[in-house]
Amino acid sequence: MAGGQPVRTDKEKRVRAILAFAAELEAQLPTAASSRTPGTLLEETEKHVSTFPGNIGAAAASKCEEIDSAGTTLWNLCTRLRRDHEAPQDSPVILVAVRVFAFLLLNSAHEAGKGTTENLLRLMKTGIKAAKSSLERKDVQLCTRVLEKVGKYEEILRNPQPDLVSDDAEDRERLCAEYFVLRTALAWHQKQFDIAEHMYKNSKKLERVFDPHTAESLADVLYEMGKGLLDSHEYPMAARWLERAYEVLESQELEKLSMDANELRISIIQSSVKALLGLEEETALVKARSLVDQLADETGDKLIVLLLRLELLSAKTTEIFDSNAYSDVLHRMTRIMSLGDSNFSLIMFHIRKLNDKSPSLACGALEDLMKLRILKQDRVEWVERVLVTRLWISIGQRESPEALSSLDKFFSYVAENVKQPVSAGATLAAHTLLWKRIESNYAQGQYDIAEKWCRLAMHQLFEKSGELNMARISRKLLLCALARKDISSARDIFGSMPLTAQNEPLTRFLMYKIALRSGELELAAESLHIISSTSKKESTLLYACCLDAREVGNKVALLEALQLVLEKHDYGAHATIHLPSLLRITIGLTEALLDEPKAENAEPIIDKLCKLFEGVTSVRKTSGVAAGAEVLWTISELNWYSKNSYNLAMKHISIWAPHHSLRMLTCCIAFIDHYPKGINEQAAEDLSLRKMFCEFSAGTALVVLARGEDNIETQYQYYLNLRKHVSNFDALLVDKQDKMGDEAAQDLLLKLSILLAFDFEAACQLKAWDDLGGIILKAELCKNIRVYELMADCILFAGPPTQVLVNTLKKIINEAWSLETLDSTMLAKYMRCLFQVAISDNVEIAEQLLDQVRAHAEEAHETDQPYPTEELDWIASKAFNHAVDLYCGGEDEACRNWASKALNIAHFCADNGVLEELLQNKLVGLKFDS
Repeated sequence: MAGGQPVRTDKEKRVRAILAFAAELEAQLPTAASSRTPGTLLEETEKHVSTFPGNIGAAAASKCEEIDSAGTTLWNLCTRLRRDHEAPQDSPVILVAVRVFAFLLLNSAHEAGKGTTENLLRLMKTGIKAAKSSLERKDVQLCTRVLEKVGKYEEILRNPQPDLVSDDAEDRERLCAEYFVLRTALAWHQKQFDIAEHMYKNSKKLERVFDPHTAESLADVLYEMGKGLLDSHEYPMAARWLERAYEVLESQELEKLSMDANELRISIIQSSVKALLGLEEETALVKARSLVDQLADETGDKLIVLLLRLELLSAKTTEIFDSNAYSDVLHRMTRIMSLGDSNFSLIMFHIRKLNDKSPSLACGALEDLMKLRILKQDRVEWVERVLVTRLWISIGQRESPEALSSLDKFFSYVAENVKQPVSAGATLAAHTLLWKRIESNYAQGQYDIAEKWCRLAMHQLFEKSGELNMARISRKLLLCALARKDISSARDIFGSMPLTAQNEPLTRFLMYKIALRSGELELAAESLHIISSTSKKESTLLYACCLDAREVGNKVALLEALQLVLEKHDYGAHATIHLPSLLRITIGLTEALLDEPKAENAEPIIDKLCKLFEGVTSVRKTSGVAAGAEVLWTISELNWYSKNSYNLAMKHISIWAPHHSLRMLTCCIAFIDHYPKGINEQAAEDLSLRKMFCEFSAGTALVVLARGEDNIETQYQYYLNLRKHVSNFDALLVDKQDKMGDEAAQDLLLKLSILLAFDFEAACQLKAWDDLGGIILKAELCKNIRVYELMADCILFAGPPTQVLVNTLKKIINEAWSLETLDSTMLAKYMRCLFQVAISDNVEIAEQLLDQVRAHAEEAHETDQPYPTEELDWIASKAFNHAVDLYCGGEDEACRNWASKALNIAHFCADNGVLEELLQNKLVGLKFDS
């Protein structure tokens, strides 16, 4: 006895601990049940359940009533708390665990006390409820724990109990049946199908005592089993268990079953039909039809019946799919179903399914749904879904005028019955679908049909599509009209577009194409300039305009487009474009226009041509140091540009205005300056010679411009540039002197003489008096009397200071006289002019000039061209008159000096000495003081 005492004490402590936890559980359970998280209480309860002693025996005997009372209290508390929730499965998890704990308490009290058969029945009912709630939560462990206890009760109750009355005996058999039902469900959850089959057969043996509640319970368990197998596509087993569930309910009188049982029966039939259809057997299909017909006879055209009929029609059979029957069911569904979000999605699903077989019937079903139900519901999102789905079906069909017309009528009907256009999202979805069809028809050359789809996309329903989308559709209409060569329609389409859409680059590109083909050059030019101004640095559309103008054969339009491309990039181009080639094409086209007979007003064309060459030179200046520039601008490219600019200038130098010729010549000089060093000697010589011709021609053009310019500042600028060109020519000539033949040298010296005369003129106009002597000296190399004549004329008319005039003119005369080709008449004229200026401002110089005149007269006296007598007569008379003036002023010595010089000059007059004698007589008549 002493050895058993500690064991008993431990069990008693355990009993007290269990009772203490039961009391604590009773206090905390309401709070835990109402909380979203039960906290540690659930864990403690599950721990007590899992460790609940199997047999506490005598230790619990003294506490039997207390244990039973605690269990009963907890059970009733759970029952009360479960009522706070609409459905048992919604009750908190902790209530399920506490019910099992309460059952274990009751079971321990029963085992420790003197358990009666009546109490056994009570415990069995409690255990079945606890096990069922555990199974509803799919807690197999708790359910197993409870059913282990209930199984012992079933073994006891299996044998007749003499102390039971007949009613209790029936309860006993029903409880045993329910036990087997739960064991069947538990075995199924544990995937022990052989045990499930065994337990089901045991329950069927007690079928005679099934009441409606027991039948419903068994049918519900069998349905869940069948439904689970159906979800796993195990159709044969699913059909078997669902059939058993159906048979259990059918064994009861339907009017005695609950409302839930009726719903369960419909669910069983629905799942049975699906399982039978999954078998894909003819006999199974017949059986499924029979079930649906039976349900239809009982309930009429309920939604579930119609859905099952759709399932039957969709079944895989050897029969042809009955689209009309399927459509008929959908029409009936449309009329009878309660329309909510789920049912709306359901019928839309089946309409799309019908579309796979018969798009036309699917369209009819959608229109029926829209007209009969959707438009009356005021649910915009449903309207939009139906609308887009209707469009999606039509887009998927073969192209037909009837389908397009039907869709248009449907859109118009919807538009008349809605308060506002469809949303931007729905419009986007619709336009996405429409655009695919538009693009498809356009690609196939079906422009008329593509245009109709475009018109549909612009329906008033889609007002929220936004300007960008509408502009894109309008442009597609323009493309269709262009493809059909319907210029009038294209203009109407363009006119109907908003101004912002009209001026979008893509729109203008299409109008450019249309304008070229209709000969509306002003519209083409306007469109081209808008494209250029709105496309920022992107030139793709401008290139496209170039190609289109080329395709049409309109050189003027092509040239204008190319010009804009170049100007847009400051005469640069995209990396993918070979700039020199692009420029050559543009120049070639411009030059071709210049040579056309129609080019009466050539001024704009010449200006463009000059601008093109100037653009090339500007590119060369900016890209000369850039990476890859030398590869782009090869010597052959430079050859082309330098030769063509030179040839153009030379060809038209007598026709073009001087400023155009000058621009072209300046470009040629720039190209020559950009040649790399190290080219072969012959090429270098050719370039040097070409540059000299350009410098010479540029100088002649500048002198013409300067002489005709009224603005003094501009004129001075011309003269400054002129002097630069003369200097460049002179420098080049110096380099070439030893390399030229006589003929070439004479030609270049002649050109230099002309340029020096222009340089002299420029220096005079710029009042660069100090430079005049140097220019005269340079002229010595030319050996050209004409240049001195020009210089003399120029200095005489320039109005320089007297000293400058005298000195300069003396230099000119001296240099000219040294050539021995100076005409005596011309020399005499210059000497007279020089003397006339000097005698007024500088008598000493004038006196020196008299000696020079006498010397020239004496030297020419023996030649074929004597000094002109009239000039000698004038100078001699002028000098003698000055001598008389000196005499009157009392300057006798000076008078004698001047009179002597006058007589010396008169001596060479070819007048037989008449003037000399006259002057001598007058001199004799003067009375000197000494």
